Amino acid sequence: MLMAVNIGNSRISFGFFGESAEDLRLKFQISTDINKTSDEYLVLIRALGSEMLADQSASGVILSSVVPQLTETVCDALRVFSGKEPLLVGPGVKTGFPIKIDSPSELGGDMVANTAAVLHILKEEGRRQVPAVIADVGTVTTVSAVSRSGEYIGCAIFAGVRTSLDLLHGETAQLPNVMLSAPTKVLGKNSQDAVRSGVILGTAMALDGFVGRIAKEMKIKAEELALFVTGEYANAVKEGCRYRFSYDGDLTLKGLYFLYQNTVE
Repeated sequence: MLMAVNIGNSRISFGFFGESAEDLRLKFQISTDINKTSDEYLVLIRALGSEMLADQSASGVILSSVVPQLTETVCDALRVFSGKEPLLVGPGVKTGFPIKIDSPSELGGDMVANTAAVLHILKEEGRRQVPAVIADVGTVTTVSAVSRSGEYIGCAIFAGVRTSLDLLHGETAQLPNVMLSAPTKVLGKNSQDAVRSGVILGTAMALDGFVGRIAKEMKIKAEELALFVTGEYANAVKEGCRYRFSYDGDLTLKGLYFLYQNTVE
């Protein structure tokens, strides 16, 4: 049983894999909290995940993190829970693809995992030489590009859905905090619908815009790109996109599975 963990800005995602990346037997999330101790995280992980290790031991643990303050805290909890030393996504991990940016070590582990998953999906579908765009719509929204030859060639990062909503709610007296769902119209007739349209459709339009700009920068047609989206708010956003994105809510966890296999085999 392989345990994959992704520490995000708002949520920590856990996945327990059996024989393949499609054999995701259990997944759960807990809130990211830099004030929690390793013991507190251990209690939560045991409460939600112990059933998976009741009759078998963990074969390994892999972890990616975009919250450096929490990385070692969660690692301590995982060591006690699994009895294994977590493999941390970073230098020394075999990605399976070249990272063509100025400082590869700066690339977030979640983006590394997403890329590994997409390249595996394209290979399985017989589209190995297809360039791709990967959007991760969370607290922060990232848009990554992969070349036709399977190289990670760069990304754009901008404020995510939750960040935008919290900013609007916190900095403006009259705008309410809203429930997240795909808006049915561009023009809202009340404050909640107006904010929902601005944030959700605004993000969708940004993704469409990046697809067009990335295609132009790569000197190809946008239609040649394989488009993937994941993240906490991806489902709501993708409905407003002009381009058709393939959604997989478990993309990051699956990518961690592939990274672990690349590194230990």
